[in-house]
Amino acid sequence: MGGRPLAQWVAAALTPLVQECWLITNHPQPHLVLDLPMVTDLVPGRGVLGGLLTAMFYARYPLVLLAPCDTPFLQTSMLKNLVTQAQSKRVDAVFCQSSRGLEPLPAIFKTRLFSRLEAFLTQGDYRVREFLRHCRTRLVPLGAVARLDPQELSFLNVNTPAEFDQARKMVRSQS
Repeated sequence: MGGRPLAQWVAAALTPLVQECWLITNHPQPHLVLDLPMVTDLVPGRGVLGGLLTAMFYARYPLVLLAPCDTPFLQTSMLKNLVTQAQSKRVDAVFCQSSRGLEPLPAIFKTRLFSRLEAFLTQGDYRVREFLRHCRTRLVPLGAVARLDPQELSFLNVNTPAEFDQARKMVRSQS
């Protein structure tokens, strides 16, 4: 989109806010052209939570900012707010509420959750929302989301041809 792979859009949004930025994948070969640091899932087939477990394992810092590779319009203001909210010692994870409801990603997770997440995954449940029920969470409420990302672009996934066309039109209109 706009001459760049979607993952590079996401990396560009994350890189100014993080110490390290990786693409976590089970299939690194097709992604070599992205020129992004990559790690493979510790335990493949566990979806988003498998990627989170991998990020926590390799992280050298206490926080992991997790975002999907198909969300090209992550808003810096929203991401910065997640980071700020995660500074509390009483919080394990920070995520948002949009007009559609709970948005499990992008989100911040403390790496101290590694063992809890590992145990959770052994139960065979790979749903982010369910894992969040086992964490001390902080929700960025709808009102704050409306101020930080009024169009809720941070949650716009590009998964279908129609969504991709919509995203391309948005990029063209910004040019």
